[in-house]
Amino acid sequence: MKKRIFIALFAILCLIFSSSYVMANDNNNGNNNLVDGVKNTVNEAGNMAEDAANGTAGAIKDGANNVKDKTQDAMDNAKNSVENAGNDVNNTMENMGNNMRNQNGNDYTATRTAAEENTGNTTQNWMGRDIWTWIIVGIITIVIVALIWYYASRNNR
Repeated sequence: MKKRIFIALFAILCLIFSSSYVMANDNNNGNNNLVDGVKNTVNEAGNMAEDAANGTAGAIKDGANNVKDKTQDAMDNAKNSVENAGNDVNNTMENMGNNMRNQNGNDYTATRTAAEENTGNTTQNWMGRDIWTWIIVGIITIVIVALIWYYASRNNR
């Protein structure tokens, strides 16, 4: 029953509002001024919304293009700077090598310098470097095992 009353009231309200819209219409010389006014208002609002959207889209597009252009310029400048620096280093090293060759008459020889007279595999005393390496590794191993044993026996007490 409540559903029927609700539907009836809804239908009556729809009729009242639709007929009041028609009654408010002023019909001069066959022109429907109210309807035309509403149409014009809606069209103007639509045009304003479209213009605003186009302006916003244009501004966003221009901003994105500006950022892209500035970024590309910065990348090009950085690339050129790095390339120029690399060329400068290359030229400097090449000139330095040429100067060394020219000063020594192209017969440059390097001599090896060392703290020891004998640069073989032996040190100043009778033991070789490999023996000293194994002695140090053995001592470190003994120390590590002793520390593990000490901490294990301390935790068992």
